[in-house]
Amino acid sequence: MELIVIRHGQSYVNLGNWDDLDTMDTALTDLGHQQAGALRDWLKSRNATAAALYTSTMKRCVETAGYVSDALGLPPRLDDRIREIGNVYLDAKPIDESDLPRAFVTGENPSQFSPVATDVENVESWMHFRIRLGQFVDEMLEKHLDDTVYVVAHGGVMAAMVDNLFNVGIHRTCDIHSDNTAWMRVKYQSSPFADWTLTECNRVDHLIKADLV
Repeated sequence: MELIVIRHGQSYVNLGNWDDLDTMDTALTDLGHQQAGALRDWLKSRNATAAALYTSTMKRCVETAGYVSDALGLPPRLDDRIREIGNVYLDAKPIDESDLPRAFVTGENPSQFSPVATDVENVESWMHFRIRLGQFVDEMLEKHLDDTVYVVAHGGVMAAMVDNLFNVGIHRTCDIHSDNTAWMRVKYQSSPFADWTLTECNRVDHLIKADLV
């Protein structure tokens, strides 16, 4: 399986000033739409194809997935398991839009097992986050072992997926960065060395071409 994971375009939640937002499930900004449009055009220019397209159920991803859907000619499949960190409860059910957290744990080396938000009860920890993403990837392997699959999600999702694929323990010493609409590619192929290979990360070719970086 070839898994291509795309971060959503810039949304209003990425701009800060959360006190001014009516909701934390925000749409794309004008720049975010430009970024997603550039990605669509770049994918079309490369005649990109896939067996399936999955997206987080948060607005910024659904809107970005609309552009990717146009490029691939595939309808997006919505999946709560690839929502951003802290936007689901311990049981992996999505938090209602009006109740989404606005205050998160800060400071040095917070516990990977503690709730990530401080203003919502029963919210997940980083390790709960990793579990739901692991379950999603396992299902992708079961359904699409020989396929190329596109996923539109979040920067946190991409970082946690890498943690899982590289078997990172509870003490993280390195993170990955993904710009808005950047994509990474990982491949699964049974091997005596490693089943997973990270071949590309934080690729923004489409943004460079469209002069959006």
